[in-house]
Amino acid sequence: MMRAETYAVVNLAALNLIEAASAAYFATEKEAASRHEFRVREMLRKIAAALGYEIAEVGWQESQSERPSEGTPPEVASPSGLRLVSARPVESKISL
Repeated sequence: MMRAETYAVVNLAALNLIEAASAAYFATEKEAASRHEFRVREMLRKIAAALGYEIAEVGWQESQSERPSEGTPPEVASPSGLRLVSARPVESKISL
């Protein structure tokens, strides 16, 4: 069950995320688009943190090595991405 404070943070960040993504999509200047994209990443980080996760930057080569080749040329693919990483220690299911 999600606490009310967590819900409030996630809800507000999600609304800001939608607004920033829309603004980035429709921005005509590169500087404005970059500023909105930064806001998108910050809202994703805020949501992840509220849920007990972290967001890690992933380089293009790392993100491509994890996926099977889909025939997408490298120049079309995004140069970087994000990965959701657990901020909590992972409990081992194997006991020795």
